[in-house]
Amino acid sequence: MQTFPMIRLGNPILRQKSTDVSLEELHTKEFQAFLDTLVATCLKNDGVGIAAPQVGMNKRVIVVIVDPKNPRYEGKNPFPLTIVINPVVTKTSEEIKEDWEGDLSADLRGLVPRPISCTVVGLDREGKKVEFDLKDDFHARVFQHEIDHLDGIMFLDKVQKTKSFSEYETWKKHWKGKKVEDLIF
Repeated sequence: MQTFPMIRLGNPILRQKSTDVSLEELHTKEFQAFLDTLVATCLKNDGVGIAAPQVGMNKRVIVVIVDPKNPRYEGKNPFPLTIVINPVVTKTSEEIKEDWEGDLSADLRGLVPRPISCTVVGLDREGKKVEFDLKDDFHARVFQHEIDHLDGIMFLDKVQKTKSFSEYETWKKHWKGKKVEDLIF
């Protein structure tokens, strides 16, 4: 399957606010093909999520898929392949948890505080309303991370403990598998 090249950190496309997808556009053959290629790009890069700006299209589209066998996120609770058009976070928990995040557009990891649960509404690829009540803190994190991309926000912007920044390969060697609450930064 064809895939898109990833837009990398520093490209201004990643900092632009994305526009809504109209129902008319959503139902075109071209846009449906774009969705399939976006999914393929996420899977090829071992992502658990991807947003349209990461492949150069500033449209409000995210893909989420959590496979516990994904080498970048082993052991996480599964979440089925999901495409959300025009997603909006409508509710978040008051409880915040700091955990590692990475990005397909930057080979970095850092500790990001986020609400541990949230509700997201949007449309599926056919234009039907969907709602996700995300109680698993990792799933809630992935959705919030991808929706941030649609507003030109990178996870780097939310890191409070900047000493936690690590290149992905170095993170795997030194930090992967360690409890966040045991880390000293």
